[in-house]
Amino acid sequence: MRVYGYQKDSEELIELGEVTFVSNIEGLEKIIEFFQEVKAQHSRVANGTDMCHSHLRDWDFAWKKGTIDIIVATTFCGKGSIETP
Repeated sequence: MRVYGYQKDSEELIELGEVTFVSNIEGLEKIIEFFQEVKAQHSRVANGTDMCHSHLRDWDFAWKKGTIDIIVATTFCGKGSIETP
């Protein structure tokens, strides 16, 4: 697993060593629900592609420009797994 991020107002992608989510319980529940939906959707296409990705902004109808987006990219060819960075 690899984790990347962007500084606010920047398009420069940087690899991160750790990620901190600061949220209330409602926000954590929303993130968990998003991850569960991503797992279900990405599992259905696992044999058809090397990688797929989903955005929180596309899933959450309440998402507003200027708030955070979470992008989950799932690889299916062994790359990016916890065992093989």
